[in-house]
Amino acid sequence: MNLLLEPWIPVRSLYGGSPKKIALRELLCGDDKWGLCLPRDDMELAALQLLICIMQTLITPKTIIELKTRIAKSLPKEEYDLAIQPFSDWFQLDHPKYPFMQMRGAKVITPMDKLFAGITGAENCCFVNEPGLVKELCGGCTAIALFNQASCTPGFGGGFKEPLRSGTPITTLIQGAHLRQTVWLNVLHEDEVKRILPWHHTTSKQKPTWIAPITTGTKSAESIGIVRGLFWQPAHIELMPPTKKESMCYLCGQPTSQCYTRFKKDKFSNYKISGTWPHPHSPRILELKRGGEIEHRFPSFTSIAPAWSQLNRFVIQQRPEVSIEGYEPAAVVLQSKQIYGQQSQKLHLIIGGYGRKKASIVRRCHEVYAFSPGWDEHPLVIKDFVWYGIEYKNALTEAVSLFCKGKKDKYDSAKNLKGIGEKIRLYKIAEDQYYRRSEPVVLETLACIDFSIPGPFLLNLGHALKEICRELFNEIVLPYSNDPELIHTMAIARKTLDFNLKNLEPQKDIRRK
Repeated sequence: MNLLLEPWIPVRSLYGGSPKKIALRELLCGDDKWGLCLPRDDMELAALQLLICIMQTLITPKTIIELKTRIAKSLPKEEYDLAIQPFSDWFQLDHPKYPFMQMRGAKVITPMDKLFAGITGAENCCFVNEPGLVKELCGGCTAIALFNQASCTPGFGGGFKEPLRSGTPITTLIQGAHLRQTVWLNVLHEDEVKRILPWHHTTSKQKPTWIAPITTGTKSAESIGIVRGLFWQPAHIELMPPTKKESMCYLCGQPTSQCYTRFKKDKFSNYKISGTWPHPHSPRILELKRGGEIEHRFPSFTSIAPAWSQLNRFVIQQRPEVSIEGYEPAAVVLQSKQIYGQQSQKLHLIIGGYGRKKASIVRRCHEVYAFSPGWDEHPLVIKDFVWYGIEYKNALTEAVSLFCKGKKDKYDSAKNLKGIGEKIRLYKIAEDQYYRRSEPVVLETLACIDFSIPGPFLLNLGHALKEICRELFNEIVLPYSNDPELIHTMAIARKTLDFNLKNLEPQKDIRRK
């Protein structure tokens, strides 16, 4: 299976029809409009990232003008054939010496489902996976799984390194009108590569880790080039020879003549990376340390909060000040401003990642957010937007928490308010339900807001969130409404909620520049 030559990309036409697999040449050089088609959203995102990384390797546009041409027009077939010649051995899944993202000689035989996040383990029930989802895989789906395991998921455990961006990084990409356009929208042109990797001139000829393996010892992030970083494989993995039989891939559902069912792995963690490699597909948090040093780290989903609660980090560029967190959006997001120029454009932002609790994957988050035109010129409006959404949640959970914990009077115990008990964590239920019910109105506002006059839109958002908070509070306390010992506590909690909601109401004349 050669990813540059053979059909492996699972797609469906945007105009309808049955799913199929196409070759990279057909995707880039044809005029058909395709969308990825896999049963798992995380695998679709992994397939998209893999396509982007391959094209970043094969053809890095020299200038923004050349990149715009790639986005607008299909690639000439002769140009594609010429571009792949230096890389004919790099992307072959079963190459005798340099198999794609693998290391010959691994020993521990492992079932194929271990390549996938959330398929097995105590937390996998939240994914509602079908039994045997990845029992037999075609070469294309196996390559996607290898890439996702190396780039976006935690390591296999003790003795294995995590990906270059940490265990569960958030990925942000730009979505186009169809798959080919989306791929090119997320390929960096040469000047942008040099901006994020000032050392690009010394590392541009590096080979990926399965051809030039990672050695032991400490390595500087500045020693890693664009191709090596995009395809960083921290684990020693080797696919076992496929079973040759006519079958159906359990993931994409397409016919295959070779089925991968197991792989081998070996522990490898005898190296250390100093510094943070600036991956172009992920935002970064910038934190000012003592002595003026700025620490970079990649955000992840560490709570039940949805992706919109971190929009500041995804689209706003802000240098850190004393005790203030800074943000650096993904390079592909920053580049989109060059692509669109001064034209008023609506941004469709793909956001994906895993929620993690210790070593376990507990949820997936893969969404597309639409931003109305003007998003890049009014960062303070986005800050207001996120702030209001979170503060309304805080108003609700504070009131429900008071109802649970009660209240003690320092001077007169007779004035103590009885709660239902701290162990009954209703405020957690309130938070979860708030995020579920508020998400549609939050995303609708984001898609239609006029960033030059945001006041009326934020006002309408505030009214909607206020009603959600009141409805949820009433639903949560309703089962206790007949308890005479809790009536006073309930009234105080409701008064607290009303007071907090009143203080949060946006003003019509809000203007941000």
